[in-house]
Amino acid sequence: MCAALPREGAIDDRLDRITKAGRRHIAEHIDAYITDARNPGRAPRRMQQVAKHLKRFIAGTGFERLADLDADRLSAYMSTMRAEGKASATIGHARESIVAFANWCCRTGKLETNPVGFVPRLDVSRHRLRVRRALSDDEMASLIAVAREHGREAWYLAAALAGLRKGDLQRLTWTDVDFDADTITIRGGKAKRIDVLPMHPQLRDALLRRREQFPAIVAAMVFPQTVTDRTYKNDFLYAGIASRVLVLTENGEPVLVCKGNTKRPNTRIVAEDEDGRVIDLHALRTTLGTQLARAGVAPEVAQRLMRHADFRTTNKHYTVLGLADSARAIEAIPSVQSSDDTERATGTAAANGDVRQNLQQNVQHIERKTGRSDAPPRDQAAATSHAENHPAARKNGPLGAVSRKRVIGFEPTTFTLAT
Repeated sequence: MCAALPREGAIDDRLDRITKAGRRHIAEHIDAYITDARNPGRAPRRMQQVAKHLKRFIAGTGFERLADLDADRLSAYMSTMRAEGKASATIGHARESIVAFANWCCRTGKLETNPVGFVPRLDVSRHRLRVRRALSDDEMASLIAVAREHGREAWYLAAALAGLRKGDLQRLTWTDVDFDADTITIRGGKAKRIDVLPMHPQLRDALLRRREQFPAIVAAMVFPQTVTDRTYKNDFLYAGIASRVLVLTENGEPVLVCKGNTKRPNTRIVAEDEDGRVIDLHALRTTLGTQLARAGVAPEVAQRLMRHADFRTTNKHYTVLGLADSARAIEAIPSVQSSDDTERATGTAAANGDVRQNLQQNVQHIERKTGRSDAPPRDQAAATSHAENHPAARKNGPLGAVSRKRVIGFEPTTFTLAT
């Protein structure tokens, strides 16, 4: 039975519920959303980030009621974040959190439609503030040498030779490391699936040394202590990858710390190159992707090793090749030999001339015997003569039958870092 019309004095319960929900403060709905979203399938840290984005959105726009949520407010908020220099990923996560909250309001009967669902996503490729680069072999060797002194060798090798993210390293247990099969099992990663990766020999040796140095039960964490950002920056500094710079005020003057005789300029560690590309723990994944490309690994195989949903992500964001790689590719192309060089080398110049002369004599004899000529018109004859004299036709037969051969071939190199 259809619902009664409002003009007949009846009240649509659904519209009444939406109206009442729209008058309530939006913070109440956010608290209910976070409580409802906290289930075993959601990571607690992720829900903390969602709550932070939603509360910042309310504080940044200044509206209080749920009914005031609209696309214009979200678009203006995203523009403000861009003007403040926020990273594209941060802006994208904020938008996703707000849109997901509005979808939940629709499912629970608090909104009739999603008013922010049509706000376009930010083009991350055009606004990337953090671009990472791959570490060279010398830089990796220096980093491993520094890390070995402090028991952090396996941490960095797991990131550089297996592509483990920071969260993967924190969750890794000795149960996930199979020394017999030489594999590492990744559970609860970014893709929410179980991945089994082959283990590099150098990483295997480093993990064996760590297990001997820090004996633990099978279910224990491989890395019970996380290597913090401050720690890895110091390691990068001692390895010569990062540098220490002065902290300056807006007027360009050094910021002083401490007092009295201990007063000194404040400094910070910068792990960036001259092009502004960041060098951090995640850059070791970029190093792995780049090394796989240099070794000639197929993009689909590299995608599986990097655990990406699309191989284009591996090629675009985790493969950093430079002029040296292009130069090696050019050197792999064989030199082009002229037809004269080929004929002189094989001694076929005179033989080819004799064949052409005999062929021409046979054609003239047939024409005199039959009393007709099948010679093509002048333009066609000129074209045919040009085609016959083409170097590829002289070397490989008819021009249309040139064999297709792979010109560029890359010899895979062993992906081994200095010990």
